[in-house]
Amino acid sequence: MEVMKRRYPIAHVRYAKWLCRMAMLALLTMTSCKHEVEHGGKTPLVQVGDNFLYLEEVTQALPYGISGNDSVAMVAEFVRKWVEEQILYEKAEHNVKGDERIERMVADYRRTLVLNNYEHMLLQQKMPEELSEEELQKYYNDNKQLFILEEPVVKGVFIKAPLTSPGLKDLKRWYKDNSDESLEQLEAYAFRNAVIYDYFYEHWVPLSYLEGKIFVDLAALANDFAAQRDIEVKDEEYCYLLHIEDYVMKGQAKPYDLARHEIIDLLANSRKVEFMDRVKKDLYNQSVEKNRIKYYDNETK
Repeated sequence: MEVMKRRYPIAHVRYAKWLCRMAMLALLTMTSCKHEVEHGGKTPLVQVGDNFLYLEEVTQALPYGISGNDSVAMVAEFVRKWVEEQILYEKAEHNVKGDERIERMVADYRRTLVLNNYEHMLLQQKMPEELSEEELQKYYNDNKQLFILEEPVVKGVFIKAPLTSPGLKDLKRWYKDNSDESLEQLEAYAFRNAVIYDYFYEHWVPLSYLEGKIFVDLAALANDFAAQRDIEVKDEEYCYLLHIEDYVMKGQAKPYDLARHEIIDLLANSRKVEFMDRVKKDLYNQSVEKNRIKYYDNETK
């Protein structure tokens, strides 16, 4: 049986050799140090003061698939910038040492990080279950004034087909009819002949979405959708057919399924605020019971 030998790209071989050289250099550096430092299994490349840059950090920073020559140049630049930053930081820290403003900013930032992480953990572990469809529907019915359309939205179907297509008479009958049989015929026809077939019976689209598809002023026709649901135009090569199955005009409340995601965001944020308010109140009451809070009366006597 013939055994196939695996051949690696030259760039990968060069890169592997470079890693070995860097690791050996790091090992020599470690053995030459007067004081032993615990590196947690990592391989140090360079040291500035008490700070180390490790081989593992450098390799993670390299883009995948980089060539051997490029990797050497990039690593040299990465190490140079790291050393410069460490030296600059040491100088800056020495000159601004004891700056209460910076210490306060660091403490505030750490406090914010801890609070945000704790809040996230609480919400993940103890937040009430997902919102029910009944809750969403009730909020929508009670607050329709919050979800007003800025332009008309429609449901329907649009098709663009060459004038030379066979069976255009049947096509013009099918696209107006929302029966399952007609829709099946329409889809089959579109697959064979249409240049564009856009079916949006099951979701709302803004009227502006259709403006570049059919060359008529749809905004001007929108007020007549109640009487005219079917629009047919043609040019020298194509016919353009648009059927409006349903519509909601500008200034009216958004349909529920269009507003649903907004409602979820609103209620979810409201729940989070209410939940965290309860947590804070409970913690406050517990602290009061344990006499952990003391208010001082500093009024002048």
